[in-house]
Amino acid sequence: MADAELLQLNAELSLQLAEYWHEIDFNGGRNASGYYVEDAEFHGQYASYLGVEKIQQFYDWRIAQGPRLSVHSFTNFRAWFTGADSAEATNFLMLYARNGERIQPSHAPITISLATDRYVRRDGRWLCTYRRFEHLFEGDVPVTNPNLDDD
Repeated sequence: MADAELLQLNAELSLQLAEYWHEIDFNGGRNASGYYVEDAEFHGQYASYLGVEKIQQFYDWRIAQGPRLSVHSFTNFRAWFTGADSAEATNFLMLYARNGERIQPSHAPITISLATDRYVRRDGRWLCTYRRFEHLFEGDVPVTNPNLDDD
């Protein structure tokens, strides 16, 4: 059985992840940078963004492309301590997305990925230092992968 501290960690981090994906899905990620440390790493299947500024640049780029409806849904969330103020977590992320506004036709997720996150606790708040998505399944709607190195 898990101890109270581990249960609290899982509750805090899974709620924070739900809030993060809500920010992305309903605000386009305008405030995404608030969830990361300055030198965070964000690794997608086809692109990586190093540093919170580059991560935020991705979300700003996505917003500039026009309306896109998305739902980031996760399950099987598991977190564990890696130190007194550090933790790691995994979950399965299902991404439903399509350009345009609601209501869109229903379809299978465009990706199902194993997501791995690393966190540090600063000033009582957990911040992401590392996020990686490893696609297990892909659908026929392309994920967004801009080349931000040209900007």
